[in-house]
Amino acid sequence: MNLRTGLLAVACVYAAACAAEPAAIVPAAPPRTLVLTGQREAFRRFCTTGEGAKAFARIKADLDREYLQAPPPPEPLTYGDPSPSKRTSDKADLWRGQQDTTGRIAGIAEAAALCWLVTGEERYFAKARELLLATSAWQLGPPGKPVDWRSGPVVGAADIYYNDEAHFRLWRKLPLVYDQVRKQLSAADRATILAHFRARGTRSVQWIEKQGDISKIRRNSLESEVSSHPVRFMPMTGLAGLALWDDLPEAREWWAFAYRFYRDQFTPWGGADGGWGEGSAYWRGTFEHATFQDALLALHDPLAYSTEFWRNSPYFCLYNVQPYLHTIFGDASNAGRFNLEPTTADYFEHMARVQQNGFFRSYAALCTDERPRPIDKGLAGLDRGYPTAAEFLVRNFIVADRPLPPPRALSELPPHRYFKDVGWVSLHSALGRPNDDIQLTFRASPYGSFSHSQADQLGFILNAFGEGLAINSAYREYHNSPHHDQWTRQSLSKNVVLLDGVGQLAKSKQAKGRITRFARQPRAVWTTGDGTAAYQAAQKQPGRVQHVSRDVVFVDQRYVVLRDRVVLGSPAKLSWLLHAEKQIDWDDATATATIHGAEAKATLVARLHSPSTSWRGSVTTKFPVPVDPKYAAAEAGSPYITATWHDQAHLSAETTEARAEFTVFAVLWPERGARGPALTAALGEGGLLTIRRPDGKTDVVQLDDNVLAFK
Repeated sequence: MNLRTGLLAVACVYAAACAAEPAAIVPAAPPRTLVLTGQREAFRRFCTTGEGAKAFARIKADLDREYLQAPPPPEPLTYGDPSPSKRTSDKADLWRGQQDTTGRIAGIAEAAALCWLVTGEERYFAKARELLLATSAWQLGPPGKPVDWRSGPVVGAADIYYNDEAHFRLWRKLPLVYDQVRKQLSAADRATILAHFRARGTRSVQWIEKQGDISKIRRNSLESEVSSHPVRFMPMTGLAGLALWDDLPEAREWWAFAYRFYRDQFTPWGGADGGWGEGSAYWRGTFEHATFQDALLALHDPLAYSTEFWRNSPYFCLYNVQPYLHTIFGDASNAGRFNLEPTTADYFEHMARVQQNGFFRSYAALCTDERPRPIDKGLAGLDRGYPTAAEFLVRNFIVADRPLPPPRALSELPPHRYFKDVGWVSLHSALGRPNDDIQLTFRASPYGSFSHSQADQLGFILNAFGEGLAINSAYREYHNSPHHDQWTRQSLSKNVVLLDGVGQLAKSKQAKGRITRFARQPRAVWTTGDGTAAYQAAQKQPGRVQHVSRDVVFVDQRYVVLRDRVVLGSPAKLSWLLHAEKQIDWDDATATATIHGAEAKATLVARLHSPSTSWRGSVTTKFPVPVDPKYAAAEAGSPYITATWHDQAHLSAETTEARAEFTVFAVLWPERGARGPALTAALGEGGLLTIRRPDGKTDVVQLDDNVLAFK
């Protein structure tokens, strides 16, 4: 079969799958989720003598030791106004605490059901039954509303209309648990459980549609009123429908609702290039959406993992996330840093099997995070994390017949990648060798500063030689905290420019950017971003901002040249911002900044040049809006906090005069070690930039709107 014939065959299979009715692939008999009908004996072997034996033994041991005899926790109580805009630090603790409670309940019920499947022991069935019945007695609010919290703490806090995250942790598992143990339940038990499931599931679907405008969502588009949580809740909607197929007439509608969403609409946050508009941390949401794909895989549906998005999605992480802790674009918990986590590594191994992709296996092998991998985790972390170890156990069982492909060196991949769907460019000098790698990530995105994105169009993050240097200064103690809202979300905290102190509009779809160029040359890769719309959206004076763009040139995969171009309708002073973990030195005379890496592994020198322009720089190591004291005192070492919430360093280099037009060049040279290298550069006639490199070479660079040349 030649390539064209093969592609046509794949297209025909995919078209046939897309044309199928969602009901066509549903098995005739339950269970239809997790371990399907007829698979119990194979699952038992997988968990006792096969690849799943180690993970299962740890899950069972933890269940026996810590949870089997423990009574169900009481139903969570309301804590006042649940609106995120009214959330305080103390309320955030209560909000998260309820998620912890429901996460533990669902995770224990899941583990008990799987242990019963493998061992057949009555005590495990009894535990799953106990938790199903206990949660079925929990309260839900009136139609379309939360329970009445105004009268004080009352039950009903785990309803989707009050704490949607607490509901999420229950609903993503309990129908699947019921699917496994259904035949052992009495008629009275089933009636009680199903009455609650009907009410909870109906409310869930109504909330998702109302809050997320799901029916209007289109791939790679924010045209509808897209909301993060409703999109993330779609997998559980479909899986609950599949689990309850025979029990509730509504269930078949839920399944069709989700199936068509994944077939025709998923995902609004990205497209064929595999990007994720909410950023690297929220890219992990694909783990949840993959649960639906895994269910399709188990049902032998050709639709499973068949789109270009699914084929390319892992590359978004591979190119943007290093094994060591560093900052990222978009919201992040974990004290603002991110890395290749153990759960992510296992997900990459899963995707390596699904796609038979050796690059994904090699990336997983880079993980140096000492937290336990899912195979060793047992029931640890049920209160906060997902996917659970039990979910990975089932996920690995689904692909047990697919071998892990041989690893392929990441150096075989292109060192640079442009995710056109979300407007991200990732540049590397040594992809796959993090201690040798210089990595620059650049964003000019159609996703604006909306949802979990921030006002960082034309911003860059530079990591080198094993640590972060030019960082995204971005802590988020809890969503909409004063620090998150007034610092992290704002352009002040990014490596961008300000105009008379004004940056881009935060929390807005209109604050858009776009990549206008991504070009490879023999000595360089050249990318250009336009952020005009993002700056215009923040201005009170219409027409003042006429053009804002930034060129990024990665020369010899060794250093970076930036060119900022600003055209205004009236003069303004320009501020050039740079942020670091701990220390930035600034020299007014040479307009040079030096970032000293917090771990003394590397240094970054940045030198500014602009025709007839002088600079006045100021460095501070204090946030204008402090981190919540409760979080600032937290120490690394818990499963959720792997770095400290410390003060960071912030440079603002401002032009001494206001102008209506600016062209600013910056030369950025990262170097190993704690001392900054000598870097000199001069801007000469015709805009030629002469760079005397620390390695002894000299480059003469011509860079304008249309030309990049080395003289």
